[in-house]
Amino acid sequence: MTAASSTPSPLSDTESVQNTLFGENKVTLTAETAGLFSINNPNDYIYLPQLITVGWQLDEIGNEGWNRGNTEFLFSGMFAPTLQGPNPWFAGGLFGPRYNFIQPEWPVVPYLESRVGFLFTHATGAPDSQGQDFCFSFTIGAGIRIPVMDQLSVNLGVMYQHISNAGLSEPQNQNVGLDSIGPTLSVSWAF
Repeated sequence: MTAASSTPSPLSDTESVQNTLFGENKVTLTAETAGLFSINNPNDYIYLPQLITVGWQLDEIGNEGWNRGNTEFLFSGMFAPTLQGPNPWFAGGLFGPRYNFIQPEWPVVPYLESRVGFLFTHATGAPDSQGQDFCFSFTIGAGIRIPVMDQLSVNLGVMYQHISNAGLSEPQNQNVGLDSIGPTLSVSWAF
């Protein structure tokens, strides 16, 4: 009778890369671009958010089953030139959580995220816009992170964004909230 080997099995290449990208106190720097198209807005906005995001992973990979993963907190600066619409640009900051669904042997890491924050623009007096230059915003996003190297991932996703001043400009100027959706592309580097 022979004793079973107690040597742990080697990590697969996928798990090895995941371990260098994800874990407690890992910090990521992400450059992100998006193309957002308004939904039911008379101005038919098209704008291009450019975000620089610092992500701080709060925990190790945990849980079992479909929700195996970890939580990351995002801090983003955004500048968005407008291709179509009365506002020439949007600029501000957003922050919020992301959950990374990290499955063993999967070549990609799906994620869900939400961010809230504030934006500045040039909207005072513009027809069917936000009514003032200071606005609030929230985003909801989903996508996949594709590990490329030990510290590098390319990310593809979709983002929904709402921009509004919460009625602060009314009754003097009408606040027409802006709801938009579109694709995102980003590159992340883990430290």
